[in-house]
Amino acid sequence: MRLKGRTVHITGGTGGLGRPVVRLLEKEGAIVHLHDRSKDGDLAENIDALCKRLAANPPDILVNMAGINVLDWCENQNAEQIIRINLLAPVRLIQAVLPGMKKRGSGHIVNVGSMTGLIPLPYYSCYVATKAGLKGFNDALRRELYDSGIVLTHIAPRAVQTNMNEGAIADFNRQTHVYVDKADKIAARILRAILTQEKDVRIGWPERLYAFVSFLLPGVIDKGLEAHRVAGSEVITEYKNKEKKDEENTAA
Repeated sequence: MRLKGRTVHITGGTGGLGRPVVRLLEKEGAIVHLHDRSKDGDLAENIDALCKRLAANPPDILVNMAGINVLDWCENQNAEQIIRINLLAPVRLIQAVLPGMKKRGSGHIVNVGSMTGLIPLPYYSCYVATKAGLKGFNDALRRELYDSGIVLTHIAPRAVQTNMNEGAIADFNRQTHVYVDKADKIAARILRAILTQEKDVRIGWPERLYAFVSFLLPGVIDKGLEAHRVAGSEVITEYKNKEKKDEENTAA
């Protein structure tokens, strides 16, 4: 598939992974429009206006990449915020572009998920829920749109070296020996998936194997992730204590 002259709308295009993806798309000749939080405001808060705009002029390619993540005990996570950005926003945007894509008989929808949606990790419960939900939504819609001329691509990277994976998350990844890919490498893989219109892309070995085992034998993965559970609790406690001391010092 050639991208020269094709319009692309991408959310998350100003993030650590989004920026190299945008550069590669533009290098291929695509006309890229992106939602810039600093200029366009919060995606979830402005979703109605964006949906209206895309419905009136649907792009050739919609790339849903915007997302937020948090490492914390489940009860502390802002479920509504995470769900609105990671799951509800891409679903709404897809619903907005579908009528126009159906009418012209072509279109490409790319949903960037996560391997954690296939290998659920402790302390990421709300994030995992959204990524698993996005994967299920993508697959159901792909089957619904079979032979429509509209292509659905789901891409599940493992951890990527971006600002979203710094701080406590970075410490957790180091302690549990999680492999972290460079953003440029994953951006190139995303571009290839778009160019070749792949249906399902899972990035990382042995993560692909773990995802298969997690589906067939979840108890095995439960035991295998016990070290992650312990390490995660320690990291969260450490950062909570640090934040508390910083607040006390600021108050003093």
